[in-house]
Amino acid sequence: MTVRRRFLLASSLARLIQRERGGLRLIEGFFPEQRDRNSWVRLEENRGLLILRTAGPHGESEEVEVPVGHAHALLDVCAGEIDYTRTRLRIGDRDALIDQFNRPRELHFVTVEFDSEAEGRGFHPLPWFGPEITAETRYSNHAIALRGVEQYQDVPLSHEALNSLLDTLENRVPVQPRVPVKRPAAKQRTVNKDLAGPAQGGGRAAQVNLDDIEAAMMAEMERTLQKGKPE
Repeated sequence: MTVRRRFLLASSLARLIQRERGGLRLIEGFFPEQRDRNSWVRLEENRGLLILRTAGPHGESEEVEVPVGHAHALLDVCAGEIDYTRTRLRIGDRDALIDQFNRPRELHFVTVEFDSEAEGRGFHPLPWFGPEITAETRYSNHAIALRGVEQYQDVPLSHEALNSLLDTLENRVPVQPRVPVKRPAAKQRTVNKDLAGPAQGGGRAAQVNLDDIEAAMMAEMERTLQKGKPE
């Protein structure tokens, strides 16, 4: 059973992660809600998937690969659609999923997956994580696609969050207790332009010096703070 915890993420930090590590652009179309299950189609690069998940917070999922042409046809008849870029970021011995939504509106999340509820409860969010939204069903992909998000406020940027993220990018993360599980390394690719469009120009993750990124982020924070000061 896979357990997920999802958190909001400051938009500036999400852009920094994608600029440093690249990402994979995904399109998901969801079919109308059913009482006992949810179903949707996912398009990623030259691969189409039809996914069925039983209802409940920890519902099990089944995936069936379908031809890309069929996936496009299914997207045309879906009740709602989302378009986002996903970046996998290593945190210690597990992956965090950084999602930047383009449609139906800009949203930024970080999701961490666990093999049990006990493991999920034992995880301590890093300082660069925003507020936890795991229990807020309106922030699920399914709800966003079918109902949208009317109210959303970006997470404030802080020096502590930026420094914590830079530590993560440099693999300096505090050790957290967990049950060791070996996972196959997922290959992160950019999608074909004909399908969902590349997440990075030229299809490559930019090689950026972290010192330059930190300086740019510090300057952005200073501008943000100055705007918030009374005249």
